[in-house]
Amino acid sequence: MDYQPNNPQGGPGGGYNPYNNNPYGSGPYNNNNPYNNNQYNPYGAPLQPVPMKTRGDGMATASMILGVITLGSLLLLRLSLPFLLGGVGIVLAILSKGGARKMTGKAKAGMACCITGLVLDVVLCVSAVWLVFSLPRLSPELTEEVNKVCEEKYGISYYEMMDEIYDMWDEEFE
Repeated sequence: MDYQPNNPQGGPGGGYNPYNNNPYGSGPYNNNNPYNNNQYNPYGAPLQPVPMKTRGDGMATASMILGVITLGSLLLLRLSLPFLLGGVGIVLAILSKGGARKMTGKAKAGMACCITGLVLDVVLCVSAVWLVFSLPRLSPELTEEVNKVCEEKYGISYYEMMDEIYDMWDEEFE
């Protein structure tokens, strides 16, 4: 075999290098070449452009996280936390939109979780207040148990507490 520089078989002297490891720094493993698209792609296919993060992507992510925390705090029966976190999450989701016409998926998910958490929290608060005021009509046995616990813990019966609440209510609207 002829190893001369003009060898058509591509021997060592013909300039053909199947491993593309040129010692002069013009191959795919040369990190100093700014035009080297094959740095992480050994097959030579053009690399796809990396999508740019939108301006409000961080706020959309924060909104989604706050929405999940809002829903989780309902399981712990914390009534004030969902109001606070849900409100902040909704504001962040709206602000993440910026000048764009549509919200990103993260912002929509955060908004949905926050609104769901707020609605469920309001339903929980309203049902708790309704239960306190309608307990004597619903279950007299349970009312007696609550009365006993109130007397042991607070020194006042459930009926006396409710009478004071009704008196305050009447004074307020007279």
